[in-house]
Amino acid sequence: MAEQSREIYAQHLSIPNLSDLAKEALHRQLVGKYYMIMGEGSVFLLLMLIGIAQVRKAFKKESELLARQKTFLHSVTHEFKSPVASLRLQIETLLKRNLSTEQQQLALNNALEDTDRLDQLLEKILVAARIDNGEVPIYPEKINVSEALKNGINKVLRTHPHRDIRENIEEGIYAKIDPWAFNSVVNNLVENALIYSPKDRPVEVELKKNGSMTVLHIKDEGPGIPMDERRKIFQKFYRMSTSTGYKGTGLGLYLVDYFVKKHNGTIIVKENSPNGSIFEVVLETV
Repeated sequence: MAEQSREIYAQHLSIPNLSDLAKEALHRQLVGKYYMIMGEGSVFLLLMLIGIAQVRKAFKKESELLARQKTFLHSVTHEFKSPVASLRLQIETLLKRNLSTEQQQLALNNALEDTDRLDQLLEKILVAARIDNGEVPIYPEKINVSEALKNGINKVLRTHPHRDIRENIEEGIYAKIDPWAFNSVVNNLVENALIYSPKDRPVEVELKKNGSMTVLHIKDEGPGIPMDERRKIFQKFYRMSTSTGYKGTGLGLYLVDYFVKKHNGTIIVKENSPNGSIFEVVLETV
C-alpha cells in the first residue's frame, strides 16, 4: 500500500501545469493517507501479537493445570494406598494372632488413625469437586472460635498422636462463621504444619482478638516457603517440592483459601524466624 501511494504521488507530480500549491496540498494528502495506512497496519499487528500472547498464556496455563492434575492422580493413588495397606495390616494382625488386651487396643487405635486419614483425604477430594460445581453452601453462625479451634486441634492429634502442638488461645472469642468450614481451615493448616515440620519440633497455634478482628496464627519450623511460591500454594493441585518427601494432594491450602475468602477474610504467609512459616488468617469478630 505504501509503494502504491508513492507511485500515485509521483504520477500526480508529473502532471503538467500543476501549481506548487496544488502539489503541496497533494503531498500532504498522500502523506496523511500513508501514515493512516501505516497506523492501521500497526494497530492490526499489535492486536494480532496481543492475541497470540493471550492464546499462548492460556495454553501454558491449561498445560500446567493438566500437568498438576496428572501429578495429583499419581499422588492421590499413593495417599490412598498407604492408609489402606496399614488398615489391612492391623485387621490381619487382630485376626491371625492372639494379642493381649493392650496389643489389641494399639492395633485398633492404629486402624482408627488410618480410617481418619482416609476420611480426611476423601473429604478434601469431594469438597474440591463440589466447589468446582458451585455446590458448597456456607451457613455462618455465631460460634465460640476459641473452643472450635481447640476441638479442631484435638481432631488433628488423633492422626498425629505423638506430635507437639503448643496452644496459645485467647478464651471467649466469637465470630460469625460456618463451623464446618472453620474446622476444615484448622484441620488443613495444622496438619500441613505438622507434615512439613521436623517430627521433633513443635507447631504453635495462636488465636487472639485484635480490635474488631480475629487473628489465627499457625507457626511451624519446617523448610519455609519461598517468596515466589507463596501465592502459588493456594492454587488447586499445586504442591511444593520439599525435602520432607511428602507429596500430598495439592488440595488442602486450596480449600483453606476458598473458605477464608467466602467469609470475607484474608490469609497470608509470613516467615517464621529463624526458620519455618506462619500462616495468618484474619476474620471479623462478632
